Amino acid sequence: MNTEKKPKYTVLILGAGELGIQVLRAMSSKVQEHTDVKISVLLRSEAAHAVSGSRKTRLDELMRLGVTVVEGDLQENSVDELSALFAAFDAVINCSGFVSGPGTQIKITRAVLKAAVARYFPWQFGVDYDVVGKGSGQQVWDEQLDVRHLLRQQNATEWVIVSTGIFTSYLFEPGFGVIDAQSKTVCALGDWQYAITLTTPEDIGQLTADIFFHQPTLRNEIVYIAGDTLTYSELADLMHAHWGTDVNKKLLDGQQLQDDMQRNPQDVGANYRLAFARPDGVAWSKSNTYNHRKGIATITASQWLAKQHGV
Repeated sequence: MNTEKKPKYTVLILGAGELGIQVLRAMSSKVQEHTDVKISVLLRSEAAHAVSGSRKTRLDELMRLGVTVVEGDLQENSVDELSALFAAFDAVINCSGFVSGPGTQIKITRAVLKAAVARYFPWQFGVDYDVVGKGSGQQVWDEQLDVRHLLRQQNATEWVIVSTGIFTSYLFEPGFGVIDAQSKTVCALGDWQYAITLTTPEDIGQLTADIFFHQPTLRNEIVYIAGDTLTYSELADLMHAHWGTDVNKKLLDGQQLQDDMQRNPQDVGANYRLAFARPDGVAWSKSNTYNHRKGIATITASQWLAKQHGV
């Protein structure tokens, strides 16, 4: 007689990239306490059957974590095909990112709703799209707002949005164009008093798992988290301390950012610089966050920098 107990609660994580792997690690750790929860991950066929390299290393880790691999393709599969996959799960946490191209987040959300998944964490690990609204200069942000509208127009699937700001590392990417380590330059987007919120993928993973298992259950709400929130003026001071030398401060005003984007419409950094040059929606006080209220320590920009080489 088969006495194996069926897992009561099944969770599917979409993607195992920079954020997905952190969410998988944190969720798997939580399963030690919540033994009735079973974690699976959706991977493309070539990633699910990798025999060498970084993909194989990742598969080995997933096996150690006790994560079941499900095959699917968020880009190639239709809404109906994805819906059929999702229907087997009680909850879906979407860590797929923007790499799949325009329209993918709407497609995934439609598939989740069609499958009547009980609980959904959409790929909204970013800014406050409600405040930003449409026409930010960043087209993928418009789609993120459409995802929110879809979720709010129904009541069969409960949802939680985790607002994180940008990944901490992105602020320091040369392609973003805010920090230039070579010339020791810090650029302010729009105004020196405008701010930016940032969180590391490790912290997002841990906090997403905490929020997922929070009691009483969080439903149909936006939860704000932050590793750090800095004005561009504070960022210049931070880099002055980090570099131990004078900083070249350069203000990029709205007109200049608009001109840059029109000259290079395909430049992702130019699009993002324009989108972030605003007084609201892209930053929130750390004192108003879930992690602050719960007394959970997160990695600040200063702590992150201290561990880097070449920034």
